[in-house]
Amino acid sequence: MSAEFGPYIQMCTLAQQMAAQYQKDANLALAPFLKHFMDEVEVNVAADAFNHLGFMEKIRDPVELGAENTSDPRRKEFLQALAAALDERIHRP
Repeated sequence: MSAEFGPYIQMCTLAQQMAAQYQKDANLALAPFLKHFMDEVEVNVAADAFNHLGFMEKIRDPVELGAENTSDPRRKEFLQALAAALDERIHRP
């Protein structure tokens, strides 16, 4: 699969969709919602033999940019937490 159309594209889209849901629904708790996304990351990492670190970095970088560019506090909270979770996963041995 080319870098232009890698699975990280769909994961970045999912991150933004989930950020919008989190932004709109004050009843959503951050931790379980974030865990749901990271479970999807783990499924992708386990399913393919490609550059896993690059995959997660290509998700993290646009997510961080999205957090910087939003003014909504809940959306920012979700995207920052997601970027931090991805960064933690990248640095896990």
